Amino acid sequence: MELVIHLKERRLHFFERDGKRHSIRVPLLAGPYSRSFYIDPSEFSAVIGIRFHPGAARMVFPVAAYALHNTDIPLAELYPEEADRLLNELCSASGERSQVLVIERFLQRRLANAAPLHPAIRYAVKQLSQDGAATVRDIQSDLGLSHTRFIQLFREHVGLTPKLFCRVRRFRNMLSRIEKGMPVNWADLAADCGYFDQAHLIRDFRAFAGVTPVEYNRTIPDSEGKLAAKSNAS
Repeated sequence: MELVIHLKERRLHFFERDGKRHSIRVPLLAGPYSRSFYIDPSEFSAVIGIRFHPGAARMVFPVAAYALHNTDIPLAELYPEEADRLLNELCSASGERSQVLVIERFLQRRLANAAPLHPAIRYAVKQLSQDGAATVRDIQSDLGLSHTRFIQLFREHVGLTPKLFCRVRRFRNMLSRIEKGMPVNWADLAADCGYFDQAHLIRDFRAFAGVTPVEYNRTIPDSEGKLAAKSNAS
């Protein structure tokens, strides 16, 4: 989840895959996404963002994270006065350091009376974020929670089910390797990142990025060792 503030505009826009245009007032709270959307980069030339570790936003904002899955809400819907105050203070601050201090003060105010991150969520996120992570069943057993209670607690704080969280994390790990600009063997990459086969890799590409691996590859700037896009990754 992220808090996004535009310093020059009062609204930001994004587009769904079908071209539908959305407009939302800033500052905004962006929920956890597991699907793609499109933005106009020119709108993000004066933006400050705070990205929260999985589960941490629940400490700052009293809203179940699953309610924001694949959506955003204006901060004013939660804290009308604080949203205006935050934006005004940021626009009045001189220089990036002063703006960072404004953000810090805002977060400190929100955290003053906040409950700590639930220990079960802290443990589960840590385990699921490690390479060669334990299975969801293992973590559930370690925590001594029922299957239903564990899923409910994880969705409330993180916004995704544990399995979907693992899929998104695996996909982002794969993207970080692709974006290094080195030649890619898609079959080897699928195996290295924990995919059963290339078909599963392509499925996640379509689900999370809205494009195939080859189409995504074409968006990466040329570099030494330009990615070797193969026809079997289409």
